[in-house]
Amino acid sequence: MSLSPPASPSANAAIDAMDRVAQATLAYFAGPGRTTGARVDRWQARDILMHFIYFHDATAWGIESASQGGPPWPVPADSDTVNEVCRRLREHESVEDLLAQLRQAHARLMRAARRAPDLDRPCFRRATGELLTGRQRLELLAKHWTEHVDELKAATV
Repeated sequence: MSLSPPASPSANAAIDAMDRVAQATLAYFAGPGRTTGARVDRWQARDILMHFIYFHDATAWGIESASQGGPPWPVPADSDTVNEVCRRLREHESVEDLLAQLRQAHARLMRAARRAPDLDRPCFRRATGELLTGRQRLELLAKHWTEHVDELKAATV
């Protein structure tokens, strides 16, 4: 097994920020987010959990592909469509099941990011064709998760 070169400071910062946000988010959903009736647009807390799993996994798959010299991971549709598909496929799953899956997805993403030789390499292709690097994906996910939790908390008040 070959060792990856040390990650850049900006890559390490993105990994650390994503991990901090994920831990806070998981704590929220294990606590007050588990039972909140708050809605953000049409999405309830459990709906938000459902799409977090997919996009965490897709990012990890992309980072792994890029790390092996493969292509960026393609997202097959726009975010609204993917989110709705995730909701329908997981609508029968309990919050406990969703949280367990999200914890696993986060662990996979952190492992992939920490061992990636270059998080500034394109790893993710949106349906529009836009390419994002691993670092950009981590930064976007951390921001997105924070926004969703903040919106849920504000809707609860």
